[in-house]
Amino acid sequence: MPDTNKPDMSCVPYRRKGLYFALTVPFLLLLAAVFCYLWTYHFSLSLVFASLFLGMSYFQAYCCAYQECPYVGGFCPAVIGIMPASLMAKALYGKGIVKSKRRFEISATLGVACWLGLVVFPLFWLAKLGAVFAIGYVLSHVVYTVLFGAAICPACAIRDICPGGRLSGMVLKRW
Repeated sequence: MPDTNKPDMSCVPYRRKGLYFALTVPFLLLLAAVFCYLWTYHFSLSLVFASLFLGMSYFQAYCCAYQECPYVGGFCPAVIGIMPASLMAKALYGKGIVKSKRRFEISATLGVACWLGLVVFPLFWLAKLGAVFAIGYVLSHVVYTVLFGAAICPACAIRDICPGGRLSGMVLKRW
């Protein structure tokens, strides 16, 4: 949760863009493949899947503005490629934000719920291809998240403010 910590402006602009794209583009391609696969069953399944991704971005947008993220409106090293959150934050809150810790906590919780939905929702249909596909999909989320936390979060301007950045910092200090 935000506190007296301020963004580390020495990390703006974000310097590890190549690494960010190397991690995130393949992951987004996986999500796109799952989207297309769900479409083969019914387009509404793909719409639910896409809505979960957009929901993550929407809820994250409030968190970005609340945390005074310096990446708002520009390139943002957002987890799972939810860069639309940066643009949404600028569009929705660019002229000012009424800060509410409660709303921040609700938005963060709903954003995580959307992410978990993105993980769990397609499993039934992926399992029809074989258990290895469903397990592989879940493991890809785990591996991506661990790699992201280890490689991207430490160079992010809000690593000491963002809950994910804080968790990454605590884990990396213990290693």
